[in-house]
Amino acid sequence: MKLLHTADWQLGLRLNFVDKEVASRLRAQRYQSIREIARLAHGRAVDVVAVAGDVFDDNSVGPGALQQAADALEAFGEIPVILLPGNHDAATPDSALERLRPLVADTVIIPLQPESIELAGAEWLLCPLTTRHHRGDPTDWIAERDHDRLRIVVAHGGTQQFAAGVDDINFIRYEALLRKGIDYVALGDWHGTLEQDPRVWYAGAHEATRFREQDPGNVLIVELSGAGALPIVEKVPVASVRWRRETFEFQQDADVDRLAQRLDAIDQKSSTLVRLELGGSLSLEGRERLDALLEDAGQRLAYLRIRDAELHVSPTEEELATLQGEPGYLSRVVTGLQEIEDETQRSDALMLLYRYVQESLADQGRLDTHR
Repeated sequence: MKLLHTADWQLGLRLNFVDKEVASRLRAQRYQSIREIARLAHGRAVDVVAVAGDVFDDNSVGPGALQQAADALEAFGEIPVILLPGNHDAATPDSALERLRPLVADTVIIPLQPESIELAGAEWLLCPLTTRHHRGDPTDWIAERDHDRLRIVVAHGGTQQFAAGVDDINFIRYEALLRKGIDYVALGDWHGTLEQDPRVWYAGAHEATRFREQDPGNVLIVELSGAGALPIVEKVPVASVRWRRETFEFQQDADVDRLAQRLDAIDQKSSTLVRLELGGSLSLEGRERLDALLEDAGQRLAYLRIRDAELHVSPTEEELATLQGEPGYLSRVVTGLQEIEDETQRSDALMLLYRYVQESLADQGRLDTHR
């Protein structure tokens, strides 16, 4: 039996920090990735597709998001697709998945209560979350093995304690579960692909949702030869949107050109979100060039987040002389700014003064031209 395991589609993801037009396009690409998953499912001749929770980012999604999901699910055709309620789209009275039911084919299975079903010659133990924060293990209702068919669990929750006091919320005790005779546990909730045990896997989100996620953007093709045999699991990339974290350290102004080359080498810029962490030191002119570069890159990329608290300005002697000019008020201002202890505040203040002086010199040049 061959299974395609995926999870955490987060359809309708808001992406409030991104420009509205870009966010709308990125949300649309999440649905397109579902169609790519369907093509993969047909190409690999899988028997079942299991989406292990968080199909939708929120139960409040509107009719448009529901219809887009229904349209994308048509691409699976006759392949059964299990859509499990997770913590984002729990099977509560306002369930988005329950509202989706009338829009999809009978081959789309949406369990709103824990249940065992027979599908493709296997027993499927479906563990939907019926509340966003389930107190206890959502799989603890499962009984010991009493037959020789494959047993597959689909569940949504954590297998590790990530924060004090929350270890009993949606917490799956997978070792106890495996002792009941389970051949494969298809999990959702962790957004990166993760092997917890040879029989216990997180598929991860098919499209990333934030920069800190580790190894998102995949689905798993799982082959199960029979009860008791270890599964063969293959990770397959499917994401169309990329989230990249980049770091860059400046030693001299010429490094601005090196960063420009690195940013220019990013392909599919309109579908790439970048978090750029900058450090080191630049002259005032170098920082001015960098800001122009980042403004241009921000317009080309889907999104550019800049972290530059560790990047500081060190004016050259020539720049300081230009700022100070003749002895007087401006010279005293520059001296005062250089005495600021906080390096970030000092850099920002010197940069602001530099731009003011440059604009004044440019204005003076224009006046001289017209005289």
